[in-house]
Amino acid sequence: MKTIGIIAEFNPFHNGHKYLIDKCKKDLDADRVVVVMSGNFVQRGAPAIIDKFTRTTAAINLGVDLVLELPLYYSLGSAEFFAMGAVTILNSLGCVDCLCFGSEFPDTSRLVQIADIITEEPKSYKENLNKALKDGESFPAARAMAIIEELRGTKSSFDREEYMALLSSPNCILGIEYLKALRKTKSAIQPYIIQRVGHAYHSEELGSIPSAAGIRARLLSGSSDRVRLNAPFILEGVMPREAIEAISGYEGRFVQSNDFSALMQYKLMSEKMTGYQRYLDVTRDISNRILSCLEYAESFSGLTSQLKSRNLVYTRVSRCLFHILLNVTEENMSEYRDDGFTSYARVLGFRERSSDLLRLIHENSSIPVIDRLKDADRLLNPLQKRLFDETMIAGQIYNNIACNGITSEYRRRYGAS
Repeated sequence: MKTIGIIAEFNPFHNGHKYLIDKCKKDLDADRVVVVMSGNFVQRGAPAIIDKFTRTTAAINLGVDLVLELPLYYSLGSAEFFAMGAVTILNSLGCVDCLCFGSEFPDTSRLVQIADIITEEPKSYKENLNKALKDGESFPAARAMAIIEELRGTKSSFDREEYMALLSSPNCILGIEYLKALRKTKSAIQPYIIQRVGHAYHSEELGSIPSAAGIRARLLSGSSDRVRLNAPFILEGVMPREAIEAISGYEGRFVQSNDFSALMQYKLMSEKMTGYQRYLDVTRDISNRILSCLEYAESFSGLTSQLKSRNLVYTRVSRCLFHILLNVTEENMSEYRDDGFTSYARVLGFRERSSDLLRLIHENSSIPVIDRLKDADRLLNPLQKRLFDETMIAGQIYNNIACNGITSEYRRRYGAS
């Protein structure tokens, strides 16, 4: 039995996700697909538009055999933490053969070369990175410039613009972090990269293979009730039928960052005397900028727009604000990182006819497998339990905002389809 792993958000599931799953299964002659999926908060620093269980149902109905939840500290983390958290889970299952992902530039050798640079961090690379940061560049821009300078000295023919495009492409950036994580963990899992097709990552246009951003914009264009009712017409041709049915049957509201504005304002105001440096990614400068912009805290998006700058991109600011709101601290992240990225395998859903895969994981996994939440206290060590509890609390806050009827995840069946 050959098993492929995919790291995803499915926010929401669309034709591009279906293409990735089907192509990788066919190309690799794979029998099973395991997905590590972000829960209710995603890597760009935002809530998922629909809850993790609805997204899991769509994935299971469209070819995924097992969905595991990526804990909060990784799902809402930087690209590095997102990749390391997810790859660590896949490594620990003891049955995943390949990690599959799409990239705007699917040249494995190029991506591996870049991953090697940021893993090994040669002296010249670090010097160029620090210089660019001192010049006021954002970290993503500074890192891209340092990588390009490093590559320029190793290649006889070098197309700077081509590499700049590669290093500014979201899926390439994540792909490089996946490769880096595989290398750093000495993983036996082999990467398999396919050409990403369809609209660009940030595009809000729709088409046969749209971006998730385009679908989210469409879902947020009117009231949740009206959009649910009209989903078969609004989303026909851009999402598989099963995914459209999941949207139509969704009981909650479609969630966006501004739905957390009141909670954010309260949290920021209640802690303004101490500042926010204890939270992950929040430097002293960022904390001071937030304190100077509290008058804009009535709106999450308004505050984020005020805080972003040339060297502080929108997604970094948004992640910082959600870290503050959800008590995601630097101290706890350091403990999880030093522990080899603390993890567990929490089952969100699985295909009934793939129960043999779940049984195999139970037999071979080096981390606890939680398919009944009531077993968490027994199975998890204190560090794992803290990460689990933090993820659960964030999920409950999300459910309250989403009005999706989930009063307690402990009352939900753990999910077969």
